[in-house]
Amino acid sequence: MNKSQFYIKIACLAGYLLFASLSAYFTATSLSLNLMEGRNIWLFFVLVLIISILAGWCLTNVIAELKKTVNASRSSFVLNLLGFLIFWLFSFTTNVHYFFVEKHGLSILTKELTSAKQYIDANTSKANKNIEDQRNTAKQTLESSIGDAKRLFEAEIESTLEGRKGFGDICIKHLHTIEQILRQDANMYGDKNGYVIFEPNDEGDRGTTNSRAIINLLNKYNRKIETEKQKKLAVIDNFYDRQKDQNTELLDLLEPIETLETKHLPLVLKDGSATAFYKYQAQQDGRVLSKLPAAYKDYSKKEKVYPSGRMFDTMSVWKDMVSGGLGDMTMIQWIVIALICDLVAFILFALFRK
Repeated sequence: MNKSQFYIKIACLAGYLLFASLSAYFTATSLSLNLMEGRNIWLFFVLVLIISILAGWCLTNVIAELKKTVNASRSSFVLNLLGFLIFWLFSFTTNVHYFFVEKHGLSILTKELTSAKQYIDANTSKANKNIEDQRNTAKQTLESSIGDAKRLFEAEIESTLEGRKGFGDICIKHLHTIEQILRQDANMYGDKNGYVIFEPNDEGDRGTTNSRAIINLLNKYNRKIETEKQKKLAVIDNFYDRQKDQNTELLDLLEPIETLETKHLPLVLKDGSATAFYKYQAQQDGRVLSKLPAAYKDYSKKEKVYPSGRMFDTMSVWKDMVSGGLGDMTMIQWIVIALICDLVAFILFALFRK
């Protein structure tokens, strides 16, 4: 072997090690994300690089068997071909996965956090509006019912004044009707008020015929009606305020979202590595995503938000690519780059062993 051939061999070996090292790093990172929470990348790197060299060895053995015109070993050919294909497919799928996470990881995380914020804003606003609508309906219904009964009571008072019939059973009946209206839905509201307008010590008012005295009774019982009505309106307000307070659990998530957006995401952007994405996603999931209600999952699907935790699993990403679940995130360019990287590496190794 002359010097030029020697140098070509060394150059081929150096080129192979360069491309194989890149491929091994991509695969090691993907494996680390799948298996070790982003840790022990360099341990995986060494293991993958060794297997890569063995795979290159298998490929050159396959080529050597193909070149033999006599004494070719079918078993050797098959075993070496299987060894090469198994490693290459493993390397190829993990490399593409690595490129996908590197390229789309930050946008996936950002979009998911934004969608969580939008979900909280939309649902708390919608829920609070529904609660306010229910509150207003309940109060209007109460006002209307009491208003009708009160008008009947006042009409009876007018009739009493005109006919001098006296303050009697019919007037008292209308007051009891108002009491019943006020006591309605007590169980739903958790209302402990008794709502008594005509009390036992008011029995002395029965039979009053003096016009001035009857007008005084009208004012007296109207004040009582208003006082008891205000108690019931306060109960209704309290009930619906408590319902609105239940939304504070969602609203409380806006603070950690802001912290993630302003403090943590900029650091992840500066780092830009798949490992940084993985570590940050754990924070995003723990502080926000895991605390959202189950309905958010349906919301995110409707909004075509790719789940950030899923992107760290190689097989899930490939499955989503085949099923069209990646949306507008293409993987074609990463497939081509991964093929070129492996192809160049194995060609260089074949040339080295030639």
